[in-house]
Amino acid sequence: MKTVRVYFDASVMIAALISQKGGSSLLLEYVKQGRIIGITSQTAINEILEEDKPKKIKKSKKEIKHFIAQSGLVVRKVITGEDVASYKDQVDVEDAHLIAGANFTKSLYLVTLDKKHLLREDIKQKFLPLKIVSPKELLEKLVPTNRDNFF
Repeated sequence: MKTVRVYFDASVMIAALISQKGGSSLLLEYVKQGRIIGITSQTAINEILEEDKPKKIKKSKKEIKHFIAQSGLVVRKVITGEDVASYKDQVDVEDAHLIAGANFTKSLYLVTLDKKHLLREDIKQKFLPLKIVSPKELLEKLVPTNRDNFF
């Protein structure tokens, strides 16, 4: 069975930093175990490290960097304005880097907690075959009753 490539949004990494018991943490555990290939970008990591986010999640920048380093995630370089140009009119400009990053890394899934901009049915349909899912939806696919639904 081939290992599935999953692109992680900053929101999922933040959730895993806050709670070790949620679905986001479980997905990162699957990355460490090699059950999925977890990918993100330096752009998403920079979102976590910016301004007051470390204070909000009660972690230092050093703790966050250590967490990312230990996560097993493959980190792609920063997504540039040029990289997202073709996506800017199709999705919220702040989230275009996620679609670009997922496509550049040939990820099958983009996992996010962004219900307002990404987990909407119209957005999900627009970027097929990329599957935009919540951690819960992805976990349901990873541990399905019928394994054929996974790929």
